[in-house]
Amino acid sequence: MYRGNFTGQQLLDKINIVKNEHPSVTRIGTADSWNRFQDGTGDDLIKGGVTFILANAFAYWQGSAAGAPAIKTYFDDIQQALAKVQSIAGSLDKIEFWNGESGWPTDGGSDFGAAKAGTSFAADYYKKAVCGLLDWGVNAFYFEAFDEPWKPVSKGDGGIVADETHWGAMNADRSSKFDLQC
Repeated sequence: MYRGNFTGQQLLDKINIVKNEHPSVTRIGTADSWNRFQDGTGDDLIKGGVTFILANAFAYWQGSAAGAPAIKTYFDDIQQALAKVQSIAGSLDKIEFWNGESGWPTDGGSDFGAAKAGTSFAADYYKKAVCGLLDWGVNAFYFEAFDEPWKPVSKGDGGIVADETHWGAMNADRSSKFDLQC
């Protein structure tokens, strides 16, 4: 939905094909940007019986400065998506909600507006935002586990080129860049 490939209904139709082919699977859903759940784009999915939602939220890609501004943005984004899902579903008993992706680039990564890459910023974001969300009772995936030096330079929707090879909490050799304990 984020990239405009599908409407919520079109994606739901595809998900229902999978559900019909695999009736014993208890959780079937999708991942998308948090704002596609908050802005109503994903309403058909919620109403249509999706049982698992992964909402991606990157304060970094919104240009939030590291530290308190980024943490506030992250929690606000997740809260908005979660509130919308819960209001349409009536509760979270039928839909499992997770943060599908969030992270911060480390040393060597690209800057984006006020969001500056840096290992100390990534460590702070991990401890206060991602671990904070886990403490809040919402599961989360950190983007990403390991640096990917092989990854090509990416170009975002606005045509901005960015290096995503330095987003790992660990180096490509599997050594940690910062403490991963929550």
